[in-house]
Amino acid sequence: MTGRAKVFSAFILTLMAAFFANLSLGATNIAPEDILLAFFSFDVDNYDHFVVIYQRLPRVLIAVFVGSVMACSGAVLQGLMRNPLASPALLGINAGATLFVVGGVIFFGISSAFQGIAALIGGICGFGACLMVARMSGMDGNPRGLSLILSGAVVSMLFIGIANALLLSTPELRNEFLGWVTGNINHVYIDRLHQMWPVGVGGVVVLLILSRALTLIALGPEKAASAGVNIVLVSRLAIASVVLSSSAAVAICGPIGFVGLVVPHIVRPLVGAKQTMIIPGCILVGASICLIADMVARLAFSPFVLHTGVMMDLFGGVVFAFVVRRYYLTPGLRRSL
Repeated sequence: MTGRAKVFSAFILTLMAAFFANLSLGATNIAPEDILLAFFSFDVDNYDHFVVIYQRLPRVLIAVFVGSVMACSGAVLQGLMRNPLASPALLGINAGATLFVVGGVIFFGISSAFQGIAALIGGICGFGACLMVARMSGMDGNPRGLSLILSGAVVSMLFIGIANALLLSTPELRNEFLGWVTGNINHVYIDRLHQMWPVGVGGVVVLLILSRALTLIALGPEKAASAGVNIVLVSRLAIASVVLSSSAAVAICGPIGFVGLVVPHIVRPLVGAKQTMIIPGCILVGASICLIADMVARLAFSPFVLHTGVMMDLFGGVVFAFVVRRYYLTPGLRRSL
């Protein structure tokens, strides 16, 4: 078995372990055999079976979807911009989707069925605002997309601040959305997953199809062009897929921050720099990280339950500091950037 095969085997085993641990552990622990019986021989009179199928399984599916989509999106953005800080959370995508959902509900009273559409439009507008601010600053052509990162941080803070201000001024909706705004993986959002999963899965499939071309682009425009890659078309398709799939994830459970930033940095040293390897690795590791974060959020402070977004912010903040120090404050690497 080759080194990469061993790595991917470890990724798959970790995902399977996190999957079953999430179904098993909780306020009451459920034995593995009861979990299997809930899937293959559901008993309407068995309370544990109801817990597995109608409470824990929806959370698991949402965590797998959000973790995979966000991780793949972050890996592609980092490759296209050749910047280790690029991610949906830092380029205005998550914040734009959040603001448009909150604003749509408050000002137009949109139903849950249309909140997903609002999130998609908001993600596009959030990324567009990031590009506009970078261009207005006069540094949109700088290497490594640093102005986009800074512009995205400003746009994200502004949009999230407006969303929180709207919620605080609307008491009747405050309790419903304040948790969602912090990133809340919850079984009550399974209808949104049913509505939005084709967008997210479709985006990831497009990224997998484009992975070879994205690898060549990451090596440099000249090498990509010499290999026959249509750089403009591939880049635009990839960014569109990232924006739409990330916005679909936000529509389901709110912005789960730092997954797109953290996971590519875990996967890349283990599988290499090729997007053909990084994207599948991010699918597996992103799902595992989100499952583990959700499980810790439920168990660490029992009987109280934290939002998964809070746990990811705690973990992601540490990794963010490491990435900044590693890529921007280390003298030798800083000269090479």
